[in-house]
Amino acid sequence: MSNVPSIWLEFDENGAIDAGIAAQLTALLGKPGIEDLVVMSHGWKNDKNDATKLYGTLWANAAGNLPAGRADKIVVAGVLWPAKAFQTDFDAAAITDVGTPGTLSASGGTSASDLPQQEFDALLADFARFMGPSAAQTIAAARTAAQHLNPDASHDLAKQAAAAAGVDAHSPDKELRGDATRIARAAADRTEAQFLLGSLTTPPVLKLAPKVGGAMGLSSAVHGFFTGARAAVGRFLNQLTYYEMKKRAGVIGVSLIDKVLGKLTPSHPIRVHLVGHSFGGRLVTAAANRWAAVPNLELFSLTILQGAYSHNAMSHQVAGAFPNVVGKPTGPIAITHTHNDLACTLAYAIASRFSRDTTQGVGDASDEFGAMGANGPQKLEPGASEPDNITQVFAPKRGKVNTFLADAYILKTNQTDAHNNVTNAVVGQLLASVIQA
Repeated sequence: MSNVPSIWLEFDENGAIDAGIAAQLTALLGKPGIEDLVVMSHGWKNDKNDATKLYGTLWANAAGNLPAGRADKIVVAGVLWPAKAFQTDFDAAAITDVGTPGTLSASGGTSASDLPQQEFDALLADFARFMGPSAAQTIAAARTAAQHLNPDASHDLAKQAAAAAGVDAHSPDKELRGDATRIARAAADRTEAQFLLGSLTTPPVLKLAPKVGGAMGLSSAVHGFFTGARAAVGRFLNQLTYYEMKKRAGVIGVSLIDKVLGKLTPSHPIRVHLVGHSFGGRLVTAAANRWAAVPNLELFSLTILQGAYSHNAMSHQVAGAFPNVVGKPTGPIAITHTHNDLACTLAYAIASRFSRDTTQGVGDASDEFGAMGANGPQKLEPGASEPDNITQVFAPKRGKVNTFLADAYILKTNQTDAHNNVTNAVVGQLLASVIQA
């Protein structure tokens, strides 16, 4: 950004970054008058151009709501990490056109045919771009399984996929461990592999939580309309991609602390503000969880805009992935949520369901697989959070988790879906209020 001191923090999928970046950032923070560092992280489907627009627009709206001269005292760091465009879920994607013939509904789709070959090929190409060279053997196995979904082909696909994604069923990250367990079982046993892939041949039929269905104008259940081997392989690869995104976000969040912020040597006190959108919310939450004391550096705030990760992530009660976050920032933790966000409310919940559990309501606060951006944080300790703010009067409290029901200002427009509508003027006001808290 030309009008503010700024820097890119560019990580690879393993969390590696230029060894000299901490010294460069320290130099920026050493400029006269600098008091704050804002670190922003994008989520899925973002390349450098997308991230530039996201950070530039959001920051312009936030800076415009700061007191005169306040923005001149802030350095902005933009995290760039490999979260390339990919097919999120072809079943859930149909929900975005509610009311159009052939979309997901209680009555079902218009066809019971398999995923078209052209769509399947596009999905494999997206998977290859996202995973890189490690995807080659998985794609070969996927093509074989799509033609002959037998136990041997299913087992080979599961083994190759588990190896490509480095699946770890013993991960200390509970969210990853849950996703990994079934993949690991399939990779270890051909019968389990056949059962897993076979369960994915038919469309998911999921019971919607009443509040979710009502908010979206949907009936009591949703399901897709693709049936067959290509659909099964596609669903498997989509869920594997979600797993990889969650894993990368956690790895890079830790690296953000260990290789950048933890190595800063500012000459005077600096307040740090972590801001994340979508899977970037998971990244900065992992960073806050990792935070340790650094001379002249204060973790002041954490802002999560439509976070695409578990709404139980900050909970001690259910051993969430990031239980040490609450209490680390000296200022506020601020989290937006709304069921307008189809990506968090339905796509995330569906893609996290390797268990194919259809017995409980999907998408709301009671959903084991629910997302932060749909429901806000769940199962926090008593007294840790403020009551949900349903207004547009923002006064986040220091030392508290502050949640913001964003139904009125994070919503679908003609230009964007609700999940990505986080750079608008109202969200800018919210971010400014967090920085000034």
